[in-house]
Amino acid sequence: MNSESRPNTWVIEEARAYLRASQLIEQHAKNDDLALYWPAAMNAALASELYLKSFLVESDPDNPGDNEDPQGYLKLVSDLPRNKHDLFALYNAIPTDLAEQLRKTSKRLSPGFQLEKWIKDCSTLFVGTRYPYEAKSTRDFDTDVLRLAPHLDHIVSVMSEEFDAAKILQRVRQGQETVHSAADVRKDLDLDD
Repeated sequence: MNSESRPNTWVIEEARAYLRASQLIEQHAKNDDLALYWPAAMNAALASELYLKSFLVESDPDNPGDNEDPQGYLKLVSDLPRNKHDLFALYNAIPTDLAEQLRKTSKRLSPGFQLEKWIKDCSTLFVGTRYPYEAKSTRDFDTDVLRLAPHLDHIVSVMSEEFDAAKILQRVRQGQETVHSAADVRKDLDLDD
């Protein structure tokens, strides 16, 4: 598999846009427009889905980068469950080492947050809130479901920082990058008086 850095920052940025939309809509819902809780929940669920998918992407060999678009495109890994909107199935598809780090980071950041419970509870929220007029749609939900996406955002932010730090440390150990003292950095940046 031609994997990208995990969690993938491009997918995380997409998730953050839906999280921000959810939070803005939720603010309006709190101002007595209760019907807006549905689109807030749908956007929060989509953000959560994207945060989980940020662990499950790889380079798309059919759409590689070129001179005009050097980044190229991504695609989901091929061995995902059939329902690619089921949060719990996506969570269970995350490679074991990354899933373990995700759980540990969650516990470290918010010791009482029951990550797997919230993922299960929100697992079908995106599909269930999209079309409320359909018989199989979600009929009601607790607004606490809006807590999962911000928690996942916090987790992937910390994990990304830790992955970046580990990459730098590896380059330093391999002699590919030098370590600079704080005094040298201050001098280089003209921070000394």
